[in-house]
Amino acid sequence: MKNATKFNLRLSAISVGVIALFGAGSAMADEGEMKALTQPTSSVQVEAISVDGSSAKFGEYNGLNRGGGYVNGALNVRGGTAYTGNEQGDTTRWAITGDNLGLTSRSAGASISDQGSWSLGVGFDQLQHNTSDSFQTPYQGNMGGSSFTLPSNFYQNPNTIYKASGTQNSPYGTQNLTPAIKGDFQGMNISNTRYNTNLNGTAVIDSNSNLTFEYNNLKQTGAKLGAASSSSQSSGVAAQGVSILAMPTDSQTDTLNLAYNWKGEGSHFTAGYFGSFYQNNVTGVNWAPFLSTTAGTAVSNVMQTMSTQPSNSLNQVNLAGGYDIAKKTKLTGNASISQNIQNQGFGGTYNNYMMVGSAAPPVASMNGLVNTSHADVKLTDQSVKDLALTASAKFDQRDNLTQSNMYNFNSISTNTGNIPNTPMSIKETQLLLGGDYRLTKDQKLGLTLANNNVNRWCNQYGTTSTAGTPFLGTSSCVSATASNENKADVNYKIKATEDINFKLAAGYSNRKTQWNNQALVAMPNTVYTNGGNIAGFQPFFEASRKQFVGKASTNWQASEDLGFTLGGKYTNDTYPDSTYGVQNGYSWSLNLDSTYVYSIEGTVSAYATQQNMQRSMVSNTSATTISSTSGWSNNLNTNTTTIGLGFKQGGLIDGKFSVNGDMTYSKANSIYSTNAALSTCNAAATATCGILPGIQNNLGVIKLGGNYQLDKNQKFSMMYWYQHLYSNDFYYNGYQSGYSPAGSMPTNQTSPSYNVNVFSVVYTYSFD
Repeated sequence: MKNATKFNLRLSAISVGVIALFGAGSAMADEGEMKALTQPTSSVQVEAISVDGSSAKFGEYNGLNRGGGYVNGALNVRGGTAYTGNEQGDTTRWAITGDNLGLTSRSAGASISDQGSWSLGVGFDQLQHNTSDSFQTPYQGNMGGSSFTLPSNFYQNPNTIYKASGTQNSPYGTQNLTPAIKGDFQGMNISNTRYNTNLNGTAVIDSNSNLTFEYNNLKQTGAKLGAASSSSQSSGVAAQGVSILAMPTDSQTDTLNLAYNWKGEGSHFTAGYFGSFYQNNVTGVNWAPFLSTTAGTAVSNVMQTMSTQPSNSLNQVNLAGGYDIAKKTKLTGNASISQNIQNQGFGGTYNNYMMVGSAAPPVASMNGLVNTSHADVKLTDQSVKDLALTASAKFDQRDNLTQSNMYNFNSISTNTGNIPNTPMSIKETQLLLGGDYRLTKDQKLGLTLANNNVNRWCNQYGTTSTAGTPFLGTSSCVSATASNENKADVNYKIKATEDINFKLAAGYSNRKTQWNNQALVAMPNTVYTNGGNIAGFQPFFEASRKQFVGKASTNWQASEDLGFTLGGKYTNDTYPDSTYGVQNGYSWSLNLDSTYVYSIEGTVSAYATQQNMQRSMVSNTSATTISSTSGWSNNLNTNTTTIGLGFKQGGLIDGKFSVNGDMTYSKANSIYSTNAALSTCNAAATATCGILPGIQNNLGVIKLGGNYQLDKNQKFSMMYWYQHLYSNDFYYNGYQSGYSPAGSMPTNQTSPSYNVNVFSVVYTYSFD
C-alpha cells in the first residue's frame, strides 16, 4: 500500500490484547477464504432420473426421449502444484470435467497447462437429435442404411379404379391402399447423432508471442427423413412416385486450426491456417419405386439410385491485426482467402437409365471449384471528448469457377431435361460510419449509416438448350443481378432519474434490386425466363425492400427490492417493386419482466411476452401474363403469448435447505387465409379458398427443485419437471394413409404432442 510508512499508530496493552484475540479468528477466516480462492473445489455427481413417458419431441436434444430410468453423472476435478506450491513458483494446473455422462447429450474433457509455457486439452461431446417416433414405412431396411426394398406384395397402380368409359375415378394411387398393403407399414424411430472430438494446445514462444492449434473430428451417424422421386423413364415405373426414406447420415469432418499470435505495446498480429475436410461414407441411396402401370405386378425389383452430398475440402489462410495509431485511435483488420474443392466422381451414384439413352454424363465429375476472399478494416477514435467515432469497410467474394455443362437426363416428370448446372458467384461490399455522442452525463445519442452492395453472376453457363437457345453471358443465369441497400440507425439513451432509464432506437433501410426478367434458367425440356416463375414475381429475400425498425425499453427500480423492465419492438417491411410474391409484412413484440427481493435469501421474478407477425402475398395462375382475374392473395398471421414465474428461497432448516422453481406457459397460433379471384373456388376438400385451421403450439413447463446441504462436502438435490406440449398442424394430414397425395408414400406421422413427468435425485460430493 502506498505511503503506509507515514502513519504511526500507538496502541495500549488492552488494545493489543483485544486485537490479538479477534485477529486470531479473523486470520482463520481469511485463511479459509484465501484457500477457497487459490485452491478450487472439485466435485463428483451421481444422478438418478425417472421419465414416465416416451417422446422424441420432448427428448429432441436432451437425451430423455424414452420412458424409464436413467443413471447420470458429472464431475469437475481440478488440481496441480500451481494451487499448492504457487509461492514456490509452481505453475502446473490440470482439470478433468464431464457433464451428462449417462445421457446422449454428454460431454467430457481434460486439460493440463504450465502457466506461461504451454497448455494441452482434449474434449469430447455427443448430441443425439431425435427427429420422429411416429414415422411409419413399408420399406425394408435399417435406419442409417443405404438400401430400401419393398415387400413382394407392395405395388400401386396410380390409376387404380376406372369407370366403364375407361376414365379415371378416385381414389387414386396411395389413396387407395389395400388392408394387406397397410399391414406392411412398420414404425421406425428416426434420429441422428454427432460425435465431436477435439484436441487443442498452446505453446508460448516468449512474452509477446505464442502458437495455437486445434484439431476437431466430427462424426455423424443415423438418418434424416428425405424425399426421393422415381424416374418416369425407368422400366416398369409410371409417372412420378415420391418415397419418404430414412436417408442415411454417415460422414466425417476433420478441421484443423493453426495460428501464430503476436502482441506488442499498442499492436497485435495473427497469421493462421484453417482446413476443413468432409468425407461422406455413403455415396448413394438405393430404393424401390412403388408405382406400376400393370395391376398385380410388383416393382420392387426395379431399384432407383440417388446420390448424396459429395465429399469436399476447404483450405483457408487468415491474417488479422490491429494497431494503435494514437492513444485513443485504433485500427483493426482481417483478411482471408480460401479454396473449396468438390471433385467426387459421378460413377456409381446414379442409374444408367437416368440419362437419356443411358448415355454417360458429359464429364466424369462436376469438378467443383470455389475461391472465397474476405477483407475488413475498422477504425475507432475517441480523441474528442464525449464523442466515439467508428468507420469500417467489409468485402466478401465467392467466385464459383466450377465448370458448367449440359446434362441430358430423364426427369421425374414426363419430360426430359437438357440443362446445365449453375455455378453462381456473389460479391458483397459493406461500408459503415457511426458515432456516439454523450450529450450530458445522463444522455447519449448514436447514429450509424451503412451501405451494402451485392452483385451476382456466372463465369460461364452451359452451351445450348434443346431448343437451340444459347446459355451465354456472365449474368444469364441470374435474375437478381445486383442490389444496393442504404441503412440508417439512430439510438438515444437517457437516465431520467436515479431509478429510471430509457432507451430508444429506430432504423430505416432501402434495398433496390436490379432485376433481369429475361434471365435464362434451366428447367426440364425447355428454357424459362424470370427464374421459371410467374411474370412479375420476385423472391422476397432478393427483391427491392423498404424496412423500418423501432425499439424502446425502460428500466424502473421502483424500490431497493423491486425492479421492472418494459420493452417493445416493431418492424415493417414493404416490397414496392414486387407485383407478385410477398407484398408486405410486419411484426411487433412487447415484453415485461420484474424481480422482487422479498428477503435476504428470497427472490421472485415474473415475465410476460406478446409477439405478433403478419405477412401478405399475392400470386397468379398465369405464368406469362399479369392478370387481375386469375390471381389470389394469401395472408399469414402468427400470435405468441408467453408468461413465466420463478422463485428462489434459501436459508431454510438452519440454512441447509433451499428451494427454487420456474413455471412457463407459451401459446402460439398461426393462421393462413386465402382469397381467390378465380371464376370458381369450390375445392372445399383441399381448402383452396378461405381460412385454414390454425397451426397451434401450446407449451407448459413446471420445474421445482430443492437442495439440502448435509455438511461441508455433501449435498442432495431433488428436481421435479413437468412438460406438456399440444400441437396441431394440418400439414400432417398429407402424411396419413388415404389422405396423402396419390403419388406420395404416406408415413402416418402425427403432429407431436406429449405429457412428460421427470423426477431426479442428485448426490454431490465436493472436496479440495
